[in-house]
Amino acid sequence: MLELYKDSLRLTATYGMVIAASVILFGAFIGRWIDRAERITAARTFLVIQNTAVSLCAMLLAGYISYRDELDPEKEQMFTYFVSIGGIVLASVARLGSTGTNIIIQKDWVVVIAGEDTDYLAKVNSILRTIELVTYMIAPAIAGQLFTFLGFGWTGIFIAVWNLVSVCVEYLLLAKIYKTYPALSKKGTEASNDDEESQEEPSPNFIDGFKDALGGWKIYMNHPVRFAGLGLSCLFMTVLGFDNITYGYCLMQKVPHAALGALVGVSALVGVAGSLAYPIFRRKFGLERTGLLGMFLLISCSSFAVLSVFLPGSPLNLSHLSLQETEAIIENLNNTEIVDLKVVAEKSWIDPDFWLPFSSVLVLLSGIILARFGLWVVDLTVSQIIQEMVEEDVRGVINGVQDSMNNALDLTKCVLVILLPAQETFGLLIIASFVSINIGWLLYALYCRSQGHLSCLCKKSTEIQSNSSDA
Repeated sequence: MLELYKDSLRLTATYGMVIAASVILFGAFIGRWIDRAERITAARTFLVIQNTAVSLCAMLLAGYISYRDELDPEKEQMFTYFVSIGGIVLASVARLGSTGTNIIIQKDWVVVIAGEDTDYLAKVNSILRTIELVTYMIAPAIAGQLFTFLGFGWTGIFIAVWNLVSVCVEYLLLAKIYKTYPALSKKGTEASNDDEESQEEPSPNFIDGFKDALGGWKIYMNHPVRFAGLGLSCLFMTVLGFDNITYGYCLMQKVPHAALGALVGVSALVGVAGSLAYPIFRRKFGLERTGLLGMFLLISCSSFAVLSVFLPGSPLNLSHLSLQETEAIIENLNNTEIVDLKVVAEKSWIDPDFWLPFSSVLVLLSGIILARFGLWVVDLTVSQIIQEMVEEDVRGVINGVQDSMNNALDLTKCVLVILLPAQETFGLLIIASFVSINIGWLLYALYCRSQGHLSCLCKKSTEIQSNSSDA
């Protein structure tokens, strides 16, 4: 997207918003279809959709960028327009396929494989999330090297071929798992005859699909896990993460690219530590209380980000709300200058004046990195709550709606950034993110209260006090 329009991140922002909107609109429908289809059929379908869409998107963009100079200049703008639309549509289809695959594997298959062993389920969830985080850390580095040394054309071909080959390997692995665990071939026996017929041939009717999607939202909002799921969704309405918005803000605060790249790696390692610690916390404190602990750690560390708004070096200036000209973060991401090394060299690292201008952004980055630990503890906790408490026949639709809610809150963040695009108002986005995280904690606490866990904590503290007074 940046290569198609180098002067602005507007197309990149549009790309992200369209993908989020596609999951919001079709997440429940995808989940409902998964509930009614055979597990191996659903896995095969979404694997093919995801990998094929990625391959086509990579070939389309790489081919156009490679041969754009040979096009008629008068028609280049038109071709760019259609290629942009095609790339975004294919990327959205790939994201929907990825959503379906994620629901099938991480939300359904692992539950069936673990059976009644919740400790084993927690361990598998932790391993899957660790693999995911490590992959997110390594893949961008490899892609960057490919773009640098091979260029867009050959990198696009490599990505396309990789996905076509990997879909075969992925399917063979899933087929082997499917045969190894016979329970995967069986679904809930309480489904109606109509549902059994739809498992063999899911209905392609759009109107029926729309009704199913609305029904899925109704099921979600009436289910006991809704407060836990809504609490998790609130954590997506945040700029306290290493997305392109916060990355651009840090560059505008004169943080070098190399330092940010290293900090992204440290953040991923902290997240891995949180995912590895999750089974230990769950075994020691129980499932729901592990989530409360994770929320406490998340909010405590995120409070450093709020503190950074008021420290020296913070660009907070609310008078820019009334000005027409503001330096937009997202529009200046590629135009940000690096720290002047000559100026830095004139000051000593042990001189407080050296660090004073960076104190705000350093505290912000520290809070963001440390909060990754609690974030992934909460994420894994809520995921396992949904796995354990949601009935098999609605497991897909509940998780589909959950993905829709997550993307809806992420889209809300994008809208807030559009409304407050300047670095001088980024502090307001930090405060709004902190408020959203606290709302998430409140919703999760309501779920724990509905399950009797908060009252249990109160009883235990009362018992401790009475025992100490008796002593």
